[in-house]
Order: sequence, then C-alpha cells, then structure tokens
Amino acid sequence: MAQGRNGRATIATVAARAGRSISTVSAALNGSPGVAASTREEILRVAGELGYEADPRARLLRSRHTGLIGASFAVGQAFQGQIVDGLYRACSELGHSLVLAASTPHRDVAQGLRGLLSERCEGLILIDPDVAAPVLAGAVERAQGVLICTSTGLADVDEVHSRDDVGVTALVDHLVMTGRRRIVHLDGADETAAELRARTYLTAMENHGLAGLSRVVPGGGDEESGARAVQVLLGDRLPEALLCFNDHCAVGALMELRRQGVRVPQDVAITGYDDIPVTAVSSFSLTTVHQDAGLLAEVAVRALLGRVHPEQAQTMGIMPPGVVSRARPQGGSAYFVMPSLVLRGTTAVGA
Repeated sequence: MAQGRNGRATIATVAARAGRSISTVSAALNGSPGVAASTREEILRVAGELGYEADPRARLLRSRHTGLIGASFAVGQAFQGQIVDGLYRACSELGHSLVLAASTPHRDVAQGLRGLLSERCEGLILIDPDVAAPVLAGAVERAQGVLICTSTGLADVDEVHSRDDVGVTALVDHLVMTGRRRIVHLDGADETAAELRARTYLTAMENHGLAGLSRVVPGGGDEESGARAVQVLLGDRLPEALLCFNDHCAVGALMELRRQGVRVPQDVAITGYDDIPVTAVSSFSLTTVHQDAGLLAEVAVRALLGRVHPEQAQTMGIMPPGVVSRARPQGGSAYFVMPSLVLRGTTAVGA
C-alpha cells in the first residue's frame, strides 16, 4: 500500500484501504457536498485507523492566500542564520509559515528563488542576496519583496538595514578612546556593506584628526580573508588596531596574529562586526557591534505582510519602537535598526 514521505498515510492510501476513488476520499475529508453520509463516515473511520493527517500546506495552496513567506539566505554566514531564526519566530507570531531557500557553493540564489516561487510563496525576504539584478527584478515582479542588509535600485520594494554608519563610528571612537591611533580597516572586498563601512571608517578617522593614519587593507567576509590580510600586514609595521569588516574576518585575523606570536590586545587590538555567537566565547572575547538579527527579521516580516495584506497593514505592518523609516526614491520604504557596541577582551587596555 502506497505511503507518503516519512511513511505517512496519504489520500491515495486511504482510498486504497476504503476501496473508493481518490476524488471521493478527498471530497469526504474536505467536507465537500455530494458524498453520502455513510460513505463519508466509512472514509473518516479508515483515515483515522491509518493515522491520516491533512497536509496544511496543500490546503493553503488551494486558497487565494497561501500563508507562505519565502526567505533566501546563504549557508555559512552565521549572522544570516540568526536572521533566519528571527524570521521563523516573527512568521509564527503573525500566523504565517516560512519556506527557506539556501544558497551554497553548488546552489545559487537564482535556483532558490525559482523554488520559492514554485511553492507559491506570497512574498519573498532576501537576506543580502548575491544575485544578478535582472534575476532579482524578475522574482519581485512575481511576488512582493523585502531585502535585508542590502540596497537595490529596483522599484517598489522595501529594505531593512542596520545603521552601519553608527556601528563603525562607535568602533573607531572606542579604539581612539583607548589610546590607539594607527587603526587599519580590513575591508569587506565585494560584500554588500563593504563600501559603506569603509567610507564610515575614513570619515570617523578624519573626525578624530587621524586621516593621515588611515589605511584600508583588502579583506573579505570570511576567516581566510582576515588571515590573508594579517599576513600582508606582517610584512610591514603592524598597526595598533584592526577594525575588521565582520566577525568572520576578525576571527581569522585574530587566529593568524596568535599563530605568528603577536599578542592581542597588548600588541594589536581587534574589532569585528555582527556579534555572532562564537565571538563571545572566552577564547575569542571579540569586541564587536551587535546587530539585532531578531529585530531586523521582525521588521522585514511586518513590512512584507503589510504589502501582501494591505487591508491588515494597520496591525501586521506596525513596526517595533525605535525603528526609523524613510521613503525610497524608487518607491517602497527603507527601515533602519540601531546597532550597539559590545566591548570585550580584544580591545582591553592593560591586558
């Protein structure tokens, strides 16, 4: 007897046991008219014996509103994983289900978006998507779209950002207050936020009268990038502090400095960005900037549901306190969440 995935009974299973057609069983289970009371009773009895449970997604797909929100994210980026966790919580609280599409080295964002659209997701949330503009445009033409931690020139979409300018400025201010002057920025290469963070670093250094000591060194968004950047710096005079593009880059730089016998923070202070969980453990104790992944996720879900269900925008679309919004020139809104400085051992004085 045919079983569904995971050994669960299906409508076909119930039909075979009851000796009825699939259409009759479906009508009986859905309470549709035209099925005799005795037949319906028999089918329900058989379904109960087999432990049949209706697939809620199948019911949703037959309705006008599927209740499904699709999210695209990159495997290997811990901060994106934190946002996904927040998306699950926000979707559940607002009565929707989340469908994920992960991009990996062997599965790109475009493939994931096609999968989400085939699931009939009502809207799409894209976390810093690495995808060509025409592909992104095609996706948001078919479903409402909200982007997290990235900007786009597309018309009529919403964006959700953390105030990177505030976060990077706070890091520079902190390093200067601890007496460091020769502060080098390991940039994010082609990562989405790299240009803004580098520009903010240069402005903050200038505001402290340290423009002549500013230096941006090619980095990246992963541990290997941080280690490579340190290897370049070791051939020159080491700075007093490294302001790294993100926590992954900072962890790589930290490990390479230790491997080379450089003391952190006594010889070189290090800061990261994002506050991923590993940075808090004692072996790293990384000073960083905390981005509220849960709040970013909630704002994105509320913005999307306000678009998908405009008649309920006054409830679903209400933003949490402290979230600032402004209209985008291309249409839609940009929402901003404030980050916060997290001080730990990698910038301690007198350690």
